[in-house]
Amino acid sequence: MCYDINTIFLKGAPMDSNDNKPNHSLPIQPYTTRYLILEKAQEHFMRDGYKATSTRRIAKEVGITQPNLYHHFANKEALYIAVLEMVANNALDDLKLIPAETDHQLGETLIKMTYYLRETHPYNFPVMLNDMKKEISPETSFALYKIFQKSYLQPFIDLFEENSAQLIENFDADLLANHFFLVISPYMNPDNLSYSKLSIETIIDFFLNGIKR
Repeated sequence: MCYDINTIFLKGAPMDSNDNKPNHSLPIQPYTTRYLILEKAQEHFMRDGYKATSTRRIAKEVGITQPNLYHHFANKEALYIAVLEMVANNALDDLKLIPAETDHQLGETLIKMTYYLRETHPYNFPVMLNDMKKEISPETSFALYKIFQKSYLQPFIDLFEENSAQLIENFDADLLANHFFLVISPYMNPDNLSYSKLSIETIIDFFLNGIKR
């Protein structure tokens, strides 16, 4: 079955939903209770995925009660959104700088951006995509999609549009960016056997040039 990132995130999501909407507030100050909750929650969501993560355990490790955690975040889904938004904002700032470092060369830029995601992005993409499909509400899935679209997809969409002269005619930059993430996602997790079988350079070469001689 063929699908893209949009299908995974948006299945059943109301397009005008405001529930669990991302909170574009001022940056969280280090070492506040809210900051410590986010840092600890990030570790758990990264390692265990959404379903297996316990807010009770997070609260205990931060040194607060579970009700106190819910004073800062209304529920587990709101905490998940806040964690991904915090991480995504940092990723967006960094990804936007990479094309200038490579003189906007398509292949080299894709390689550097992919290495950046693999080395610094604290989420296992396949686990995150599974969470989107199975574990959270359509409203939260939509909110996360908006974050993902802005911070992760958009830098790649921009790159493909800047290099449109090198690409097939009538290409769709959004579709290419979605497909690219599906291509690289198995190679983002060090625990996946696929991780060590192909280099990032080889994956990008396959994506850009295919396998024909």
